[in-house]
Amino acid sequence: MIFASDSLAGKHIVVTGASSGLGQAAAAYLATLGANLSLVGRDEVRLGATLSALAGGGTHVTFAADVGDFAAADALVQQIVTERGAIDGLFHSAGTSLVMPMRLTKQAQIDDLFGAAVMGALGMAKALSRKNAMNDDGSLVFMSSVSAVRGRRGMVAYSAAKAATSGMVRALAVELADRRIRVNSITAGAVETAMHRSFVESVSDDLVAGYRDLHPLGFGQPEDVASAVAFLLSDASRWITGIDLPVDGGYAAK
Repeated sequence: MIFASDSLAGKHIVVTGASSGLGQAAAAYLATLGANLSLVGRDEVRLGATLSALAGGGTHVTFAADVGDFAAADALVQQIVTERGAIDGLFHSAGTSLVMPMRLTKQAQIDDLFGAAVMGALGMAKALSRKNAMNDDGSLVFMSSVSAVRGRRGMVAYSAAKAATSGMVRALAVELADRRIRVNSITAGAVETAMHRSFVESVSDDLVAGYRDLHPLGFGQPEDVASAVAFLLSDASRWITGIDLPVDGGYAAK
């Protein structure tokens, strides 16, 4: 354990995308630090599996919902607050990936991509901006990507969505600073989740090797992101706001 087992004790933290990948890994780690979690995901069965695997002494509840819509995300946060009380932290991990040449990109793909990553994030930001929804001195953490700051073929739409997230973080950090609510994002590189494995299995070994070489420290693990999330949600980051924290194995350094 890097953090003390009571470093988030009593904190009510919402984790979206908690049914798989980075959201699931973060939920598992935050639970060991004593947090009370509200777990959000679209797949109720997998969300239940996440819940049953949690350790620690916190109280946890699941909310099966799609946060890919501005109004729906706002309403979901209001529901969570009504049922469980004000929120101390958020890790918004819900989202999809898209690797597609711009000339072949369809409207439906854009809508899906920007849904959770941008519109859902904005809806949650609106809800949590209300004083009765989030406690002062809280922390919001949004999932971004190195694609927001580094260009690659086939990543135009994805890069645009993540750049939007980064812009939102900076402005929201200023807007909520009077209440000492911190707002940050994690710009992650390639992390070995199920989504990542599906991608590497669909391309050649040479392409995978080239992709790995972009990361001086190699591909990351979900736990690498979970540790960064715990840091940004904890009091250890109380003077950090409005940043994109690179957790990318050195990708942005090259």
